[in-house]
Amino acid sequence: DYTSEKDFFKKFKLSSYLVPLSIAMFANSPIKESKLSGYFSYRSKVWQHTSRGGLPKKFLEEMNFEKYADMVINTPLLFILKDSKHLHAKNKTFKDFMEGNIDILKDKKPTINDLKNHLSTIFTEVRLKQHIEIRSLDTCEWDCHCAGPAFYLGLLYASLDEALDVVKKWSITEVLNAYENAPKNGLNTSLNNKTLHEWGKIFLRISKAGLEKRSIENKNGENESIFLKSIENILMKKKTKAEAVIKKFNRNKSLDFMYEKT
Repeated sequence: DYTSEKDFFKKFKLSSYLVPLSIAMFANSPIKESKLSGYFSYRSKVWQHTSRGGLPKKFLEEMNFEKYADMVINTPLLFILKDSKHLHAKNKTFKDFMEGNIDILKDKKPTINDLKNHLSTIFTEVRLKQHIEIRSLDTCEWDCHCAGPAFYLGLLYASLDEALDVVKKWSITEVLNAYENAPKNGLNTSLNNKTLHEWGKIFLRISKAGLEKRSIENKNGENESIFLKSIENILMKKKTKAEAVIKKFNRNKSLDFMYEKT
């Protein structure tokens, strides 16, 4: 979903800079072990403290294919899959594997499938394969399943330069601070003298304009911006899915409301 290295750089940069906003707008994991966790997105908090996850500072700098590849090959192997068995690589990197320095494999070198497996064990907020993966959104109910893809579709495919023009004013330190604070503070998180709630409105407008510009319509003559309704409601009410869950949990004192009744 990128047409060149330059196009990749721009899309990867925007996706990385918007990680705090994604966490805040799509926060929907406030419960831990049947108790309120103190976070709107406890899932994001956990990933922030995972050694193979997070938002590396280098992602907010001048990223290119070579730099990403260097990061990948120098990341320790989580496992090596051989004959349907997961082998422990004892802190060896993929580069060691490429150089035949994995003792248990007797100088064997990796195949493309080994690389695919390794790429899938790097859990950063934004991840590069043959496409760019945006992994900072919590899961949600049916009314918002399409909202995340639509939001990023409008930004990355139809309004990329306009969106980048906004984030170019953000410092890397501010983005990383917002990233750290977003799981707990949600839309109230501050970034470059605005809250993520305010930035959400700005990027929603840009995304919506992009989708309208694409002018791809369904049989009813509606363009793709109809899928942004969930985000519009969240930003209009300044109330995330997580806050709705917290309210119901406090009222019901259980998680029964989360399950469909048959």
